[in-house]
Amino acid sequence: MAIIDVHHHWINEADYLDHLLREMDRLGVERAGLMALGAPFQRLFLTVPEPVGCCDNKALAAAVKQHPDRFYGYGFFHLGVDEPQLVDWFAEQGFPAVKFHIPKWDYDDERAFAVYERAQANNMFCIFHTGVSTLPEPMPELRASSARCRPIMLDAISNVFPDLTLIIAHLGVCWGEEAATLCRILPNVYADLSGNLHGWRASKSTAWWKEMLYWPDAHRKILFGSDVHYNGLADAVTDQTRIMREMGWNQEQINCVLYDNAANLLAGARS
Repeated sequence: MAIIDVHHHWINEADYLDHLLREMDRLGVERAGLMALGAPFQRLFLTVPEPVGCCDNKALAAAVKQHPDRFYGYGFFHLGVDEPQLVDWFAEQGFPAVKFHIPKWDYDDERAFAVYERAQANNMFCIFHTGVSTLPEPMPELRASSARCRPIMLDAISNVFPDLTLIIAHLGVCWGEEAATLCRILPNVYADLSGNLHGWRASKSTAWWKEMLYWPDAHRKILFGSDVHYNGLADAVTDQTRIMREMGWNQEQINCVLYDNAANLLAGARS
Protein backbone atom coordinates (compact mmCIF):
# COMPACT_ATOMS: atom_id res chain seq x y z
CA MET A 1 0.00 0.00 0.00
CA ALA A 2 1.77 3.15 -1.24
CA ILE A 3 1.26 6.43 0.62
CA ILE A 4 1.89 10.12 -0.07
CA ASP A 5 2.02 12.38 2.99
CA VAL A 6 0.83 15.83 1.87
CA HIS A 7 1.55 17.60 5.18
CA HIS A 8 4.89 17.11 6.92
CA HIS A 9 6.96 19.73 8.74
CA TRP A 10 10.75 19.67 8.56
CA ILE A 11 11.62 19.80 12.26
CA ASN A 12 14.71 21.56 13.61
CA GLU A 13 16.49 18.46 14.86
CA ALA A 14 19.82 17.01 13.75
CA ASP A 15 19.50 14.53 10.84
CA TYR A 16 15.72 14.85 10.91
CA LEU A 17 15.25 14.14 7.21
CA ASP A 18 17.46 11.04 7.36
CA HIS A 19 15.33 9.67 10.20
CA LEU A 20 12.16 10.62 8.33
CA LEU A 21 13.30 8.82 5.18
CA ARG A 22 13.96 5.62 7.11
CA GLU A 23 10.50 5.79 8.67
CA MET A 24 8.93 6.49 5.29
CA ASP A 25 10.69 3.42 3.87
CA ARG A 26 9.42 1.29 6.75
CA LEU A 27 5.82 2.42 6.31
CA GLY A 28 5.62 2.54 2.53
CA VAL A 29 5.39 6.34 2.32
CA GLU A 30 6.60 7.03 -1.19
CA ARG A 31 6.76 10.80 -0.96
CA ALA A 32 6.18 13.60 1.54
CA GLY A 33 5.28 17.25 1.08
CA LEU A 34 7.70 19.20 3.28
CA MET A 35 7.09 22.54 4.96
CA ALA A 36 9.76 24.70 6.59
CA LEU A 37 8.15 27.64 8.35
CA GLY A 38 11.23 29.39 9.70
CA ALA A 39 11.67 31.29 12.96
CA PRO A 40 8.07 31.34 14.27
CA PHE A 41 7.98 27.53 14.23
CA GLN A 42 11.56 26.62 15.11
CA ARG A 43 10.35 24.72 18.21
CA LEU A 44 7.51 22.92 16.49
CA PHE A 45 7.35 19.23 17.52
CA LEU A 46 10.82 19.33 19.10
CA THR A 47 11.88 16.21 21.01
CA VAL A 48 15.25 17.72 22.00
CA PRO A 49 15.89 20.63 24.40
CA GLU A 50 16.94 23.16 21.77
CA PRO A 51 16.40 23.50 18.01
CA VAL A 52 19.25 22.70 15.65
CA GLY A 53 19.38 25.41 13.01
CA CYS A 54 16.21 26.94 11.62
CA CYS A 55 14.62 25.29 8.61
CA ASP A 56 13.29 27.86 6.14
CA ASN A 57 12.38 28.17 2.47
CA LYS A 58 15.98 28.40 1.23
CA ALA A 59 17.08 25.36 3.22
CA LEU A 60 13.99 23.49 2.02
CA ALA A 61 14.79 24.20 -1.62
CA ALA A 62 18.24 22.63 -1.19
CA ALA A 63 16.87 19.62 0.72
CA VAL A 64 14.20 18.83 -1.85
CA LYS A 65 16.76 18.97 -4.65
CA GLN A 66 18.79 16.33 -2.83
CA HIS A 67 15.79 13.96 -2.66
CA PRO A 68 13.45 14.95 -5.51
CA ASP A 69 11.93 11.48 -5.73
CA ARG A 70 10.99 11.43 -2.01
CA PHE A 71 10.15 15.02 -1.07
CA TYR A 72 8.37 17.95 -2.63
CA GLY A 73 8.35 21.43 -1.14
CA TYR A 74 5.68 23.83 0.03
CA GLY A 75 7.01 27.36 -0.04
CA PHE A 76 5.87 29.11 3.14
CA PHE A 77 4.19 32.42 2.31
CA HIS A 78 3.47 34.78 5.21
CA LEU A 79 0.35 36.54 3.98
CA GLY A 80 0.43 40.27 4.68
CA VAL A 81 4.22 40.24 5.09
CA ASP A 82 5.80 38.65 1.99
CA GLU A 83 5.59 40.14 -1.50
CA PRO A 84 3.68 38.26 -4.24
CA GLN A 85 6.90 37.84 -6.24
CA LEU A 86 8.03 35.29 -3.66
CA VAL A 87 5.66 32.79 -5.30
CA ASP A 88 7.67 33.11 -8.53
CA TRP A 89 10.82 32.26 -6.58
CA PHE A 90 9.08 29.19 -5.19
CA ALA A 91 8.27 28.13 -8.74
CA GLU A 92 11.89 28.66 -9.81
CA GLN A 93 12.97 26.31 -7.00
CA GLY A 94 10.63 23.63 -8.31
CA PHE A 95 8.13 23.83 -5.46
CA PRO A 96 4.74 22.63 -6.72
CA ALA A 97 2.82 24.24 -3.88
CA VAL A 98 2.49 27.11 -1.40
CA LYS A 99 1.78 26.89 2.34
CA PHE A 100 -0.19 29.58 4.20
CA HIS A 101 -0.20 29.95 7.99
CA ILE A 102 -0.34 32.75 10.62
CA PRO A 103 -1.73 35.21 8.05
CA LYS A 104 -1.94 38.89 8.88
CA TRP A 105 -4.91 39.18 6.51
CA ASP A 106 -7.97 36.96 6.17
CA TYR A 107 -7.29 34.36 3.49
CA ASP A 108 -10.02 35.89 1.28
CA ASP A 109 -8.82 39.47 1.65
CA GLU A 110 -8.58 40.86 -1.88
CA ARG A 111 -5.07 42.13 -1.14
CA ALA A 112 -4.04 38.46 -1.17
CA PHE A 113 -5.45 37.80 -4.63
CA ALA A 114 -2.19 38.83 -6.33
CA VAL A 115 -0.51 35.95 -4.46
CA TYR A 116 -3.09 33.39 -5.57
CA GLU A 117 -2.95 34.74 -9.11
CA ARG A 118 0.78 33.98 -9.24
CA ALA A 119 0.27 30.51 -7.80
CA GLN A 120 -2.36 29.76 -10.43
CA ALA A 121 -0.17 31.17 -13.22
CA ASN A 122 2.71 28.95 -12.08
CA ASN A 123 0.44 25.87 -12.01
CA MET A 124 0.94 25.39 -8.27
CA PHE A 125 -1.51 24.31 -5.59
CA CYS A 126 -2.01 25.84 -2.13
CA ILE A 127 -2.47 24.42 1.35
CA PHE A 128 -4.02 26.57 4.07
CA HIS A 129 -3.78 26.03 7.78
CA THR A 130 -7.33 26.07 9.12
CA GLY A 131 -8.77 25.83 12.62
CA VAL A 132 -7.64 27.05 16.01
CA SER A 133 -3.91 26.79 16.67
CA THR A 134 -1.22 28.25 18.88
CA LEU A 135 2.41 28.99 18.15
CA PRO A 136 5.05 26.71 19.68
CA GLU A 137 6.06 29.64 21.91
CA PRO A 138 4.51 33.07 22.55
CA MET A 139 5.23 35.62 19.79
CA PRO A 140 2.81 38.51 20.42
CA GLU A 141 4.47 40.66 17.78
CA LEU A 142 3.06 38.36 15.06
CA ARG A 143 -0.55 39.19 16.03
CA ALA A 144 -1.52 35.64 15.02
CA SER A 145 -5.25 34.94 15.02
CA SER A 146 -7.07 31.71 14.21
CA ALA A 147 -10.09 33.80 13.20
CA ARG A 148 -8.28 34.53 9.92
CA CYS A 149 -8.03 30.81 9.18
CA ARG A 150 -11.62 29.68 8.67
CA PRO A 151 -12.23 27.26 5.79
CA ILE A 152 -15.15 29.32 4.48
CA MET A 153 -12.66 31.95 3.33
CA LEU A 154 -11.51 29.57 0.61
CA ASP A 155 -14.93 29.90 -1.04
CA ALA A 156 -14.10 33.30 -2.54
CA ILE A 157 -10.61 32.16 -3.57
CA SER A 158 -12.03 29.09 -5.30
CA ASN A 159 -14.50 31.14 -7.29
CA VAL A 160 -12.01 33.80 -8.39
CA PHE A 161 -9.30 31.24 -9.18
CA PRO A 162 -11.08 28.12 -10.50
CA ASP A 163 -7.85 26.58 -11.83
CA LEU A 164 -6.07 26.86 -8.48
CA THR A 165 -6.28 23.73 -6.31
CA LEU A 166 -6.83 24.54 -2.62
CA ILE A 167 -6.23 22.17 0.31
CA ILE A 168 -7.90 22.74 3.67
CA ALA A 169 -5.47 21.46 6.28
CA HIS A 170 -6.87 19.45 9.21
CA LEU A 171 -10.39 19.40 7.68
CA GLY A 172 -10.92 22.77 9.36
CA VAL A 173 -10.56 21.35 12.92
CA CYS A 174 -13.49 23.03 14.75
CA TRP A 175 -14.98 24.10 11.41
CA GLY A 176 -15.19 20.59 9.99
CA GLU A 177 -18.65 20.99 8.49
CA GLU A 178 -17.55 24.12 6.66
CA ALA A 179 -14.52 22.29 5.30
CA ALA A 180 -16.44 19.20 4.23
CA THR A 181 -19.13 21.27 2.53
CA LEU A 182 -16.55 23.20 0.52
CA CYS A 183 -14.94 19.92 -0.57
CA ARG A 184 -18.32 18.58 -1.65
CA ILE A 185 -19.44 21.65 -3.59
CA LEU A 186 -16.25 23.17 -5.04
CA PRO A 187 -14.33 21.08 -7.58
CA ASN A 188 -10.93 22.61 -6.79
CA VAL A 189 -11.09 22.25 -2.98
CA TYR A 190 -9.66 19.28 -1.04
CA ALA A 191 -8.91 18.63 2.62
CA ASP A 192 -6.29 16.68 4.54
CA LEU A 193 -6.89 14.85 7.83
CA SER A 194 -3.58 15.83 9.41
CA GLY A 195 -2.96 16.28 13.12
CA ASN A 196 -1.52 14.34 16.02
CA LEU A 197 -3.16 11.22 17.40
CA HIS A 198 -4.61 12.98 20.46
CA GLY A 199 -5.63 16.15 18.65
CA TRP A 200 -8.82 17.18 16.86
CA ARG A 201 -9.61 13.71 15.42
CA ALA A 202 -9.58 12.05 18.86
CA SER A 203 -13.07 13.23 19.82
CA LYS A 204 -14.77 12.38 16.53
CA SER A 205 -17.06 9.35 16.39
CA THR A 206 -17.62 7.16 13.37
CA ALA A 207 -21.08 8.73 13.10
CA TRP A 208 -19.48 12.20 12.88
CA TRP A 209 -17.21 11.11 10.03
CA LYS A 210 -20.13 9.57 8.17
CA GLU A 211 -22.12 12.78 8.62
CA MET A 212 -19.30 15.00 7.34
CA LEU A 213 -18.13 12.82 4.43
CA TYR A 214 -21.48 11.41 3.35
CA TRP A 215 -21.53 12.01 -0.41
CA PRO A 216 -20.55 9.17 -2.79
CA ASP A 217 -17.27 10.64 -4.04
CA ALA A 218 -16.02 12.07 -0.74
CA HIS A 219 -12.99 9.78 -0.87
CA ARG A 220 -11.81 11.66 -3.98
CA LYS A 221 -11.53 14.96 -2.09
CA ILE A 222 -9.64 13.82 1.03
CA LEU A 223 -5.86 13.49 1.42
CA PHE A 224 -3.59 11.77 3.90
CA GLY A 225 -1.38 14.18 5.84
CA SER A 226 0.56 13.56 9.03
CA ASP A 227 1.58 16.93 10.55
CA VAL A 228 3.54 15.11 13.26
CA HIS A 229 7.14 14.32 14.21
CA TYR A 230 8.46 11.37 12.22
CA ASN A 231 8.04 9.20 15.31
CA GLY A 232 4.28 9.75 15.06
CA LEU A 233 3.99 8.94 11.36
CA ALA A 234 3.02 5.31 11.91
CA ASP A 235 0.23 6.33 14.30
CA ALA A 236 -1.05 8.84 11.74
CA VAL A 237 -1.28 6.16 9.04
CA THR A 238 -2.96 3.69 11.40
CA ASP A 239 -5.46 6.17 12.80
CA GLN A 240 -6.59 7.67 9.51
CA THR A 241 -6.88 4.23 7.93
CA ARG A 242 -8.97 3.11 10.92
CA ILE A 243 -11.36 6.04 10.43
CA MET A 244 -11.90 5.17 6.78
CA ARG A 245 -12.45 1.49 7.49
CA GLU A 246 -14.95 2.30 10.24
CA MET A 247 -16.83 4.51 7.77
CA GLY A 248 -17.12 1.47 5.53
CA TRP A 249 -14.79 2.68 2.79
CA ASN A 250 -13.32 -0.12 0.70
CA GLN A 251 -9.62 -0.52 -0.12
CA GLU A 252 -9.94 1.32 -3.43
CA GLN A 253 -11.46 4.33 -1.66
CA ILE A 254 -8.79 4.21 1.06
CA ASN A 255 -6.06 4.08 -1.59
CA CYS A 256 -7.50 7.25 -3.13
CA VAL A 257 -6.95 9.06 0.16
CA LEU A 258 -3.58 7.55 0.97
CA TYR A 259 -2.07 7.90 -2.49
CA ASP A 260 -4.07 8.45 -5.67
CA ASN A 261 -5.54 11.88 -4.94
CA ALA A 262 -2.18 13.35 -4.01
CA ALA A 263 -0.46 11.68 -6.96
CA ASN A 264 -2.98 13.28 -9.31
CA LEU A 265 -2.44 16.71 -7.76
CA LEU A 266 1.32 16.41 -8.10
CA ALA A 267 1.06 15.16 -11.68
CA GLY A 268 -0.92 18.28 -12.56
CA ALA A 269 1.47 20.66 -10.79
CA ARG A 270 5.07 21.62 -11.38
CA SER A 271 6.70 18.37 -10.21
